[in-house]
Amino acid sequence: MPSKESIAIKQKLTAEGFHHKWEDAKAIRQYIATMPPYPALTGEQEGFEMRSFQSESGLSMNYYISHGARDKGTVLYLHGGAYIEEILPPHFAFVKQWTKLTGLSIYMPNYPTVPSIEAGDLTELMREYYKFVCSKAQSPVFLMGDSAGGALALNVAQGFKETPLTPKRLILIAPWVDVAMDNPQIAKLGIPQRDVFLQPAGLGAVGRMYAGNLPMDDPAVSPLFGDMKNLPSTVILIGTDDSLLPDARLLRDRLDDEGVDTEYWEYEHMMHVWPLFPMPEAEEALDRLNRMITRDLGYNEMDGG
Repeated sequence: MPSKESIAIKQKLTAEGFHHKWEDAKAIRQYIATMPPYPALTGEQEGFEMRSFQSESGLSMNYYISHGARDKGTVLYLHGGAYIEEILPPHFAFVKQWTKLTGLSIYMPNYPTVPSIEAGDLTELMREYYKFVCSKAQSPVFLMGDSAGGALALNVAQGFKETPLTPKRLILIAPWVDVAMDNPQIAKLGIPQRDVFLQPAGLGAVGRMYAGNLPMDDPAVSPLFGDMKNLPSTVILIGTDDSLLPDARLLRDRLDDEGVDTEYWEYEHMMHVWPLFPMPEAEEALDRLNRMITRDLGYNEMDGG
């Protein structure tokens, strides 16, 4: 049974009509029109160090570092938001929590958003930024992301597999790996009726904006169609009340087919990106992830390193 906390969060999102802006292309375009142009988030954040990164192509963005006490590993966290949202308060809160739990330092870039950027340029920027983080970290880098950020993380990992910069592990929280949102299993499983967070029609409309001149199945747009062979060990977290569930299952199958060491954690009744919310199910999942990272880095779980 789902926890009372998870039920309360779903009820709150439903009461607020959070998913209404995703109902169709018109609704999401109206929502985007109300948003300030990128970059809207330019200030310091409590508990974070803010720095600036400029790519070789001239694109610039701020990034935030949450400093941890352990020095054997680093996390690059790519936030979600369907490519239209900058870093939101729940992302900052989650990264603080994740730093405290793991003891690792976490880098989080406030990357450009649609309509100021499209898939080709954004994926190239994220790969360049990943190289930068690796040069600063001088320790194993865990590549992690939620929703759109999970897709970006997968794309980055595809670009660096079988190289000295291969991530230590890939952690994908409800990744949006196919922007088309046309998997027939979404409707067949009745997920839109249970999804209090997203709706396929509006999400697919944003996907078309994000793709720009690229095909929707180009790996830079939808990394589900990229090369999975020889990817690093990967963990996928997804809930059954998430419209991204069917494509997460497809990703699991593609990874398995290529022999990638994969753990797939599907939680019953959980909504989109549920590990970012205060509920027992999230605490349990993050504890599992922390134990995995602790083993990866050779720390002693009993003494905290």
